[in-house]
Amino acid sequence: MDVYRALNADVPHILFTILHQAGPTVSEDEYTHIVTAFHIDIGKQMQEMSERLHLWLTRQYSLQAEEALQKLQRLGVLSQEVDEGEVRQILEKNFSRLGSRVGSESILGLEGSAEVTICETIISDPDLAKCVADGLEYLASLGFKPGKGSIHETWLLFRGSLHYDVIEDLLRDRIGMYKESHGAHIENVDRTYFSTYNLVYQLGGSLTAHLDTDVLTQEVTFAFSKGPVHYSDFRHEVSALMEYLAEQIDVIHASFWQRKLGLGTGKEFMLRLRLPVGEEPLQELIRVIDTAGHVGGETIVKRGKLILGKRVL
Repeated sequence: MDVYRALNADVPHILFTILHQAGPTVSEDEYTHIVTAFHIDIGKQMQEMSERLHLWLTRQYSLQAEEALQKLQRLGVLSQEVDEGEVRQILEKNFSRLGSRVGSESILGLEGSAEVTICETIISDPDLAKCVADGLEYLASLGFKPGKGSIHETWLLFRGSLHYDVIEDLLRDRIGMYKESHGAHIENVDRTYFSTYNLVYQLGGSLTAHLDTDVLTQEVTFAFSKGPVHYSDFRHEVSALMEYLAEQIDVIHASFWQRKLGLGTGKEFMLRLRLPVGEEPLQELIRVIDTAGHVGGETIVKRGKLILGKRVL
């Protein structure tokens, strides 16, 4: 991507999230079916747009190669014995290489998508139950109504931030706000909440990676704020905590996210983890974080908000 390369900056991994709640009369199975169709439509449209862009770029390389060949002929810099087809092929290859370097296709950098349903199940351990209840209260503060319709979170993971206009066009004009799966989704949604995050640090596979069907897992999210510490120091401390976690317990995935400036409200940071299902792995996770210093015990466990979920897509 030319912008990031020119600035000597890393290409960011960006997570666009949509928290949304079904209306009280919509069953979990029905809502999941609607959301699945929505994800399928997004995938199809992104594939079609990618193919269209690739064909357009290939055509541009060919036209530019032909134009450059004609200019070289007019200037008389080509010998009579030169193979014009070979020159044209070389020019097309060079234009294609340039197009790859400047990142024309990077605007369609969707790396993956996933869907999580927020769990509101009864927890037997009283301390853990209190943490889960606090997380549901946090969702309520964002305008959701736990217990009155299933709450989902949609994940769209991108490499680079040049995709926003493309996604807007896809949802508004290609899928259509009120047509097909998106229309069905809107009709059955009671509340939505949008946020966008930059990836700070990650362990394990991608957040949206396909799940191992032989291992039952749960999605664990801690939403928290930084406090008075400097941003760089805080990011370093949480990243070090993640390394410590991975040494102590079985973490299938762990990622640390910071909300993009001005894009969303609520807590600024998210720690997302994938664990084996059950209360025991969750209790062990909280115990390790709680004993891992001030950031773990105070910022994440005590003042953070725990949200439990299950991947459905």
